[in-house]
Amino acid sequence: MRIIYILMFLSLWTLGIIILASRTRSNVWVGLTVLLGGSASFAFSMHLSIMPFIQGAAWLHPVLNVILYGSTVVAMHIYFYLVPYVFFMGGLWLNEGLSYRIKLICSLVLLPGPFIMIFNHLATEPWNAFNLAWFRWWDGMYVLLGCIGYYAAYFLETNPERRRSLKRAMLIFPTVMVWAFTSDYVNFDNLKLGMWSFHLESNGMWQANFIAILGTVGLILTYSIRNGFLGIKLRIERQRLDHSIRTLTMGVSILNHSIKNEIQKIDYLAEKCSSLIRSGQSSRAAGTIEQVHTLTRHLLHMVNRIKEKAEDVVLDEEAHDIGQLMESVLDSAKTLTENRPVQLSARIEAEGTLVCDAVHIRETLSNLIRNSLDALPESGGEIVLRTVAGRREFRIEVRDNGAGIPKEHLSKIFEPFFTTKKNALNYGLGLSYCSSVMSKHGGKMLASVNEYGPGVTLSLHFPGFKYRPLAREVRHSRDASHLDHPHPS
Repeated sequence: MRIIYILMFLSLWTLGIIILASRTRSNVWVGLTVLLGGSASFAFSMHLSIMPFIQGAAWLHPVLNVILYGSTVVAMHIYFYLVPYVFFMGGLWLNEGLSYRIKLICSLVLLPGPFIMIFNHLATEPWNAFNLAWFRWWDGMYVLLGCIGYYAAYFLETNPERRRSLKRAMLIFPTVMVWAFTSDYVNFDNLKLGMWSFHLESNGMWQANFIAILGTVGLILTYSIRNGFLGIKLRIERQRLDHSIRTLTMGVSILNHSIKNEIQKIDYLAEKCSSLIRSGQSSRAAGTIEQVHTLTRHLLHMVNRIKEKAEDVVLDEEAHDIGQLMESVLDSAKTLTENRPVQLSARIEAEGTLVCDAVHIRETLSNLIRNSLDALPESGGEIVLRTVAGRREFRIEVRDNGAGIPKEHLSKIFEPFFTTKKNALNYGLGLSYCSSVMSKHGGKMLASVNEYGPGVTLSLHFPGFKYRPLAREVRHSRDASHLDHPHPS
């Protein structure tokens, strides 16, 4: 049992660090719940396993002995007074449907509770003695609110892929926290930690905690390896050759897909140029030829950027003006919309510069526009590109009013070779490539059904530090019409 007690807190701390490494606000609180939840296991392991083994060792200085003892008492304070609040925060911040302001207000309103309980303990009781009767139901309130938060995050989530991930979290964390509350808060009456001895009045349910803890850790790791858990996926490759073959295939597929798209544009422009020359419109034909040159330069750059035509996406990031970037995307898409009753426009609501690879981002947006065009109605079609700056991210959205994407396909559209199109020339690589580009930028790509009206919105999410807003005085000096830039088709 000594080894099991040690494994309990080591496994919780390790898992907590792994979740914290994902660096999202919701996962921070979930990771802290796991990490701090191991503090009780640490305290009991020190008293039951570690200190009995090393007690009396020549190197164990009395000062170190006191420090280690103090750390176990602090750990129990953390477990009894802070963990329920942190659990509540995890459930709260998993709800992406709630506004940042509401979540911040809820966090601040309930923040004083843990510190009031700690101060009251230190003012009325010895610091190493815990009488759970007076504070267990305050902790129970945080646990109840946290469970509500987890369940609400799952039932209110509309993105199927994230909903599956939240389902695992909803089934695991509230269940384990309710078990911990029952065994350690309700069934504990009094606990006093002496110098490597303790007195506990309890029904003994806590002795089965190792089953819940080690089982939970094993379950989360299994999910992380096989399916992913809260955005975390541990990929274990059996052979390096498998990885090389996948990389080779993906690189060639991306290259073929890009060539196919540009050749379609060039073919259309060549036919248009021939028609203009026959009708004697040589000046317009010259302009069309220049468009062909622009496409061939882009294609050549794309080919050179995929190393040896067979490797993964490699970025060459620089700061680019957002307005100019969007303008170049619209100019490129003009060849696809000239003879169609489509309204294509860009709403630059967030101006400034974006650190990105312009070649790959232009190609990504072109892919999204092309997909939207395929889904638009015969008349009244509209595609809107929109830039939005949030507190922690910058987004480029591509919204259309087309046929939309069936909900059962939303979680699959970013997979290579998945396509719902019947055309044999569609290989199902466009969105997979776009998702890969965003992953390389440290961001993500999401798809959602439009809340009002038909169609879908595909959004590129960049980390906030890659966006630098336009200086206020420069923004005010620009013409207001720049904020809604229509591109007639």
